[in-house]
Amino acid sequence: MAHSPRKGSPARWAAVVLPPLCLGGLMAWTAGVFRPPSISPSHFMQRFHNAGALGDGFRRAHAKGMCVTGWFDPSPKGQALSRSGIFKGEHLPVMGRFSLAPPLPYLPDNPAVARSLALQILSPKGDDWRMALVDVPLQSMRDIADAYAFFGAAKLDPATHKPDPVAVQTYAVQRPWLKTAFEQAKAHKQTSDLTNDSYNSLDSFILTDSTGKKTAVRWSVVAKEPFAPAEGSGANDGNYLFKRLVQTLDQRPLSWDIVATIARDGDPVNDPSQPWDAADQKVTVGTVTFTKAYSEDESPCGPMVFDPTILPDGISVSDDPLLALRSSVYMRSYATRSAEHKAPSMVTPGDVTNPTLTPDGKGQ
Repeated sequence: MAHSPRKGSPARWAAVVLPPLCLGGLMAWTAGVFRPPSISPSHFMQRFHNAGALGDGFRRAHAKGMCVTGWFDPSPKGQALSRSGIFKGEHLPVMGRFSLAPPLPYLPDNPAVARSLALQILSPKGDDWRMALVDVPLQSMRDIADAYAFFGAAKLDPATHKPDPVAVQTYAVQRPWLKTAFEQAKAHKQTSDLTNDSYNSLDSFILTDSTGKKTAVRWSVVAKEPFAPAEGSGANDGNYLFKRLVQTLDQRPLSWDIVATIARDGDPVNDPSQPWDAADQKVTVGTVTFTKAYSEDESPCGPMVFDPTILPDGISVSDDPLLALRSSVYMRSYATRSAEHKAPSMVTPGDVTNPTLTPDGKGQ
C-alpha cells in the first residue's frame, strides 16, 4: 500500500535535484547545444512566458499536473536488451506525473489538449531512470532551431488557449520536413481519459547489454485500459481528467506497459520528427503500476525534474539534438521556479480527497 509522501526540506531537495541538473547543463554546454549564443535557455524561458507561462513557481511547460506513485516490474526481455540494474529488480518504486502539455497552470481540461506522462524509476542500488513522454506520435521539431521557432509560433491566445493558426501554418509551410509529423498529429485520436491514453518518448535512446551490444530504441508507455474516444467526454468540471484519474485509483491500480521500439537500419535515430518503420520490433521491457494520486501541492513530485537525460548505466542518450536542449531548459526552468513563491495548483488536495465531478454529471 502506498503511503503519503512527506515534504522534504529545501536542503534535502537540493541534494536530490541539483547534482543531475548541473550534470545535464554541463552536458548541453559541452555539446555546444546553444552555440551560437543567439539561442539560449533564457530565450526559451522568454518564449514560454510569451506563450502564457505564469511563473508563480510553476513549470514553464506541462504546468498543470498531478503526481502518482506505485511500482515498476521489469520483464526478462528488458534484461536481454540492457545491463541496467533497473531491469534486474522487481517491484521497484516509481513516481509519475500526469500533465497537460501547455504552459498554462490553470487551463481547464479538454479533449483538444496534448497530455504528458513523466516517470522516475529507482533501484535499491541507486539506478535512476527518468522519462518524459507525450501522447502525440511524433515531435513537431527536429532540432534546436525548429524548437525555438515552434515555441514562438505556439504562443497561446489568452481567450481561446489556442495558438494563432496563421503562425502555426507558417511554421509548418517553412519546414516541409515536418509534413509527416503534422499529418500524424492531425490523425491522432485522443482518448477519453488520462487512464486509457498511451505516451511516447519521441526521442531515441541507446540500450547496452551485458556483452556491450548497443540497440537504439524509442519508448512508449502503453495503457492497459481499453481505448475510448474523447468525443463527448468533455466535462463542465475544469479538472475532470485528473478527478477521473483519482476516482479510478481509489477503486483499483492502473497499469501501463513500457514498450521499446527497436530501430532497424534506415530508422532516423537522431530525428524525432520522422517516423520509424511500422514493422519495427516492439519489446515490452516491464510494467508500471500506479496505486495512489496526490496533488502537486502535497507531493515530492512537485519539485522533481523529469529530465530524460538522467539515466542509469545500460541506458544512454542518442545523438538526438533535442535531448540536450531539454536537459538545459529543464535546468533553467527548475532554477527559475524554485526562486518564486509557489501559487496553489488548480488540482487541489481537496480534488484528491473528494474527486467528485460537477453536479450536472457531464464527463462521467
